[in-house]
Amino acid sequence: MAASEILIAVIGVTGAGKTSFISRATGRQDLLIGYDIDSCTQEVIPVTYSINGRTVTLIDTPGFDDSQRSELSILQLVADYMERSYAEGRLLSGIIMMQPLNETRLTGSERTRTTLFKKLLGEDAYQRVVIAPTMWDHLDDNTARQRESQRIQREDVWGDMVSRGATVIRHSDAVESATNIVHRFLEFNTTVDLLVQRELTQNGGQLALTSAGKHLDQNMAATIHKLTQQVEQLQGGIEAAELRGRIAVLEAEQRMLRDRRWWDRCVVM
Repeated sequence: MAASEILIAVIGVTGAGKTSFISRATGRQDLLIGYDIDSCTQEVIPVTYSINGRTVTLIDTPGFDDSQRSELSILQLVADYMERSYAEGRLLSGIIMMQPLNETRLTGSERTRTTLFKKLLGEDAYQRVVIAPTMWDHLDDNTARQRESQRIQREDVWGDMVSRGATVIRHSDAVESATNIVHRFLEFNTTVDLLVQRELTQNGGQLALTSAGKHLDQNMAATIHKLTQQVEQLQGGIEAAELRGRIAVLEAEQRMLRDRRWWDRCVVM
């Protein structure tokens, strides 16, 4: 990657404001908020613009914790794009991890998802991570600061990333805020590779053998176990049937993740 080019991945949960952030930063008004779940090539969208004569590309990634798509399909999309970029020698200058603070409490799903992000990045990349809390305008300032502080103090959320060099910069959904975050990466003259990129290269592109893939596999196994116990307690009925359906879906996804013949991937541009 040319020294003048800045390549930044924007990741986060669905609804964190990733596309809105990119729209604010680039001045682009034609970006769609959200994704067409039937379109693969539009799932990972690089948006390129110029800052002070330097080319900047913000990579808009699909949101995790999406009710319409599984974590596996989203992880596969992100991993495929990162693998392709790595093979082309287009390495990242950094990562923006966006997290809304509008949840009333720190949920288990947020902790699990944050761990998945960490498994994607690897500890060596933490110093190139900007954690951007969002939805400040939905909260009073004291509440927002408390929720931000809670996440920074906990090692299983942001604490370990911050202690290893990650920076927390609040995003207020304004142009100035987005620009300030992007300018953080203009200071770097070198690039960084992600753990998932190295692991995919070393393991022939098999997602199941990466740290992120293993983490997702473990999560699915734990969920299947929990749902199975719930079914046994219900002893039949409509609710038990619905849970068995969820178990069947998870088991199918787990088989796909573990099956090295699963190469039905989307082509990213």
